[in-house]
Amino acid sequence: MLTVEGCRARQKRLLAALDAQGLAGALLAFREHVYYFTGYRCHWNHAGAAYLSAQGRVSLVGWKIDAKTVAADEILEYPAHKHATMPSEQPHLAAMALARALPPGKLLGTDLLGAGALTQRAGPMAVDLTSTILGLRKKKDPDEVACLRKAIAVSEAMYAYVKEHIKPGVDEFDFFVEVRAAAMRAAGEDLERFGNDYCSGKGGGSPRRRPMQAGELYVIDAGPSLHGYHADNCRTFAVDRKGTDVQHAACAKIIECLKHLERKAKPGVTGQALYDEAKAFLADAGHSGLVHHLGHGIGLAPHEAPQLNPEFESVLEAGDVFTMEPGLYSKELNAGIRLEQNYLVTDAGLERLTSFPLELV
Repeated sequence: MLTVEGCRARQKRLLAALDAQGLAGALLAFREHVYYFTGYRCHWNHAGAAYLSAQGRVSLVGWKIDAKTVAADEILEYPAHKHATMPSEQPHLAAMALARALPPGKLLGTDLLGAGALTQRAGPMAVDLTSTILGLRKKKDPDEVACLRKAIAVSEAMYAYVKEHIKPGVDEFDFFVEVRAAAMRAAGEDLERFGNDYCSGKGGGSPRRRPMQAGELYVIDAGPSLHGYHADNCRTFAVDRKGTDVQHAACAKIIECLKHLERKAKPGVTGQALYDEAKAFLADAGHSGLVHHLGHGIGLAPHEAPQLNPEFESVLEAGDVFTMEPGLYSKELNAGIRLEQNYLVTDAGLERLTSFPLELV
């Protein structure tokens, strides 16, 4: 999980942003931001918050917090359980606990992504820090990269299960349940999220009550969240463990595309430029060409900066962790192939974080 040292380093960067904006402190109520800056990831049923003063003192609000594992100077607990019942007004109780740490009449920053009952405590003297914090989140610290590596390892355990057990006639939804079970076994704990696409004969989507058919391709876009950080990578499997010549040719083209993009990607390159490279590379493949984004950053959310998308302005920097996921779709492919890798941007170029094979069988 996130380290105390990593959280303190992120606090210092936020303090610099507070100083630049003339703010007396930062009130954090969005669950992911409390975790990002303190290492406290409260249970999803509970409310948590933190206050970082301009002097660097952190007051953390939550339930049964282990002081040794968090980057906080003061812990303020509230009754998240009352005789084993969770009160519905938890955000308000957390706000009341935090109120005594806030300086009256001072201009504060707050993440307005957080619960309204908490951010209201900053009163009318509040500045939205959401954009500032999202900017800080783009570049990943070593403890964040470690979390992402572990989440990616869970996704690859999911692919290993698919490769061993996929076959025609298996119920798509039952198969999804077993893939999820493989993820939890690999993680050694319950997981909050698993990703988006788990169906065959389509380019993606939720699993359905239907038998998978010979000739179909199973697109699995696995995005397990472990310790708050999201993997997001995709593989495509031939349900009959054979695949057609057309399917294998399209898969080979996408693999070539990824290798081409890996040579192009480095600090200073824009997401738009990489998207254009992929679109041009796949234009003569004989299918759809690139019909969606090329990729995106991953971290505390499944989609973060940098975005490899013509609708966004984003530049690769050392420390970014992002995906590239070119795909081809057509009736001839039944129905499409998408392959996705995860990368860490370094000063020298890219380090690929995913290692599971890309082939259909």
